Amino acid sequence: MSSAQLAVKDLPLGMIAGASRYNLLVAESMELIGSGQEVSAARIQELESSRDDLWSELQERKDRGMGAYARFVAGQYGFGIDPQGNLTFSWKREGHNRVGYQSDFYKSDPQLKQLVPTSLDPGRPRIIIFSTGRAFAERNARLMDLSPEEAIEHARFVMSAQTHLVETRLVGAEQRGNTQVAAFAYDMVESDQEVPAIRMQMLLDPDFIHPVAAMTSERVFGDLIAEADFNSNGTLVRQQGVIQGKPRSDDEIIERLNGLILVGGSIGCVMAFQSAQWLDRMLGELGVSKRVREKACQSFLLLNLGPTTVLPADSSFNRIDVINRVDEFVFAGNNVAPIIQRADQTGCCLVSNPGSSGHVYSLVFEGPGSVFDTPEGKVFDPDGTHFGHSMKFYANWLRDIGFPSVMDRVLETRGEVDLGAIIQWAENEGELKVPTPTGA
Repeated sequence: MSSAQLAVKDLPLGMIAGASRYNLLVAESMELIGSGQEVSAARIQELESSRDDLWSELQERKDRGMGAYARFVAGQYGFGIDPQGNLTFSWKREGHNRVGYQSDFYKSDPQLKQLVPTSLDPGRPRIIIFSTGRAFAERNARLMDLSPEEAIEHARFVMSAQTHLVETRLVGAEQRGNTQVAAFAYDMVESDQEVPAIRMQMLLDPDFIHPVAAMTSERVFGDLIAEADFNSNGTLVRQQGVIQGKPRSDDEIIERLNGLILVGGSIGCVMAFQSAQWLDRMLGELGVSKRVREKACQSFLLLNLGPTTVLPADSSFNRIDVINRVDEFVFAGNNVAPIIQRADQTGCCLVSNPGSSGHVYSLVFEGPGSVFDTPEGKVFDPDGTHFGHSMKFYANWLRDIGFPSVMDRVLETRGEVDLGAIIQWAENEGELKVPTPTGA
């Protein structure tokens, strides 16, 4: 990224608190780096202290209620709120460019270091990554002086790297050769406006489902749960709102949902979460019993790396949210302070979410952020760490604590996935080593 082109509004908290001392210092310091100058130790200290001040100020707003916080942020972005309390925003439903390929799913070619179109194989364990796709292509084109074609190519490279990270960091050696790792490109979500709008709408209405999340869900789950007709874009055919098909048998639904992990990254956490919610709605449309619907939601796992908005703590499906406590993109839209506080109080980075019946967990770690400590002293490197939001650091930390053992066990499990029991097994076997949080 060209630091000279970066404006305050392009920073993770720039639109929310553009006049803050911290954001102004970040923009000035990145300009210094861009011109080949060093950022002094005194300035780095000021950056850290001003960041803490801004976070405290915004946390006070969050503590007064996330609905009120969402309305405040909406005003900062210039979005309106309708009489029903929802965001006045026209969600994008068309323009499915799919990063330039006519495919719904992609895999990473490690030799070419780029995406290759692929199809899902329901006969194999599958990890499906909700990647950024074209979501940031327009923004990158502006910040990096890229043509539209170059921006698409950059988006492909980012998606390929994310897919490769998941495949090499989060899948154990024994499962790696048998597991299909694919990315879904929800590239019809635009970056500068629609991504923050999605985050805010989730705070205002946790039941909100973006049109592309519903479409994605039908592409991923449709054939697993139904014998039905499909449109050319992978969605289920409906006539007068009724799915044209019948549900598979109860046992077949569970069997076909087994061996499946959805991995969300950044705004992809929201898309993956909403896709899982839409699965339950589809099962209801098909007339599947409540008991089987509950069992179906417990048959796979959703892993979120850096969720950028609040996700309901009591969702019906297995879920693990991974949070870097100094991730600025997460802080901008999520309220992770209560989660971090519980981790610090319990002395364990892994905490069970209240009211989740033991199937929704959070993992808290302290990775590098815009300012972080090294053996040589404090360093300012927002580009290299992506303001604490780099998926590389998330994936590497999970690998280092032995989390692939949990992933592999989930992929092997048949029937309902008892996530709590799997985590306990991995810890007892010495495979998963959850560290003590830094704030304990």
